[in-house]
Amino acid sequence: MAYLRQWLLLVLVQVIQICTASGPPRVIGKVHHRHIAKVGRNTKLLCPVEADPPPLMQWNKNNHNIPNGWTRFKVSQDGQLRIRGIEMDDAGTYVCKAINGFGNIKINYTLIVVDEEKGIVKQDNSLYNQSPDEDLRKEGAPPVFTELPKKDHIVRPVGSSVRLKCRATGNPRPHVTWFFNNQLIQIDEDPSKHPQWILKLQNVNELETGEYTCKVSNRLGQINHTYTLEVIEKIKTKPVLISPHPMNTTVDYGGTASFQCRVRSVVQPHIQWLKRVEDLDSIPNLNTTIEVKGQKFVVLKTGEVWNRPDGTYVNKLLITHATESDGGMYICLGANSMGYSFRSAFLTVSSGPNTGLSYTNQDSSSPKNHLPLFIAVPSAIIGMGLFGVLLFYIRRRRQCNNQGSNLKIQRFPVPTQDKDFYTNNYHNNSNMLPISREKIPKTPTPSVDLYSDISSVSQHHPHHHHHQHNQYSY
Repeated sequence: MAYLRQWLLLVLVQVIQICTASGPPRVIGKVHHRHIAKVGRNTKLLCPVEADPPPLMQWNKNNHNIPNGWTRFKVSQDGQLRIRGIEMDDAGTYVCKAINGFGNIKINYTLIVVDEEKGIVKQDNSLYNQSPDEDLRKEGAPPVFTELPKKDHIVRPVGSSVRLKCRATGNPRPHVTWFFNNQLIQIDEDPSKHPQWILKLQNVNELETGEYTCKVSNRLGQINHTYTLEVIEKIKTKPVLISPHPMNTTVDYGGTASFQCRVRSVVQPHIQWLKRVEDLDSIPNLNTTIEVKGQKFVVLKTGEVWNRPDGTYVNKLLITHATESDGGMYICLGANSMGYSFRSAFLTVSSGPNTGLSYTNQDSSSPKNHLPLFIAVPSAIIGMGLFGVLLFYIRRRRQCNNQGSNLKIQRFPVPTQDKDFYTNNYHNNSNMLPISREKIPKTPTPSVDLYSDISSVSQHHPHHHHHQHNQYSY
């Protein structure tokens, strides 16, 4: 009987051991699969696994087991592979395999050997010169473009500047060279101070019309991209905004509205949308607005400008989830080096979810808002009111005339310079839009051309007046 109890106890212990076993080996911690070693130094490759029962460790190099006869190679009790006196031929792929009764797991390493004296690197079967542009801790990669404009054909007037971009990534870091009509462009500037992927052409002339090609390469590959630059005579006409756009629009509360602006110009114009501020209290920072004849406008974010086959340029303003605050006057501005033109339109937002009103953000002084009052009051009071309004109008007109004579005309940046044409911050006093002889209507009217007068704009950037032709730089 005692013998039977001992036998049952032994079986129970074995069952418990089996049930509490961890199972197959598993990796612990983070593994860096790329390992860099220097010629003549010692190194070790870890095999960070755990298992119960403890696993058996096996190492191989390039799919061949490492024999005991390799005296410089030794596997320690904890599974590490230690290599003494690293040689160039030690580069390759190493695999640690951990095995127990429940399964196995493999950990791969790429051993990269560097000879600093000779300045060479061996990786797998490749032997090449060491370069500070390569990060050996990361996989090598051929060049890939990360930033290219959508238009390869560029038109610029004489005397303007152009920036051509060929941003790319890769490992090693790609090297960029530029060619003009297949002739290498010699760059004198220090590439460490100016990015290679930007070619700046300043004060261009008609002789610089042609093809500009960037070739981007590293040891793993090469790519290229070509731009066609057309240098034309100086622009003599301002942009023309094509009617009837933008058009007055009505949208349901919460709906989506859009305005379209079509511009005719010899070169691609800068197109910008503005919105009149109806409630100054809704603008926390007035420095983000511009002022025209006492009315403030907000500069809106503008999307991409599309070039149509008929030579016109189109830009659309999209307004989603419209509310009463979106109602009001919108202005489209088109500009080039010779001037700019405006057209305006009104957005009306229909009744909201909790009200039967319609919103156009008109001034509260609109005659329609006071019509019931004029019907209700006696004719004598109406006469007095009209006299007061007439007196106010005369004073107001004198005041506006005095203010108008002191307004300064802002000169917009010349769009022949490849810089951001507009900034996010406009100051009330210093950045005033040019004023025409036409007043901006305060109530919805059919779309009209506003500010049709042209202000001459400097055609050369101030910093480029003394630059010579054929100047290339990064």
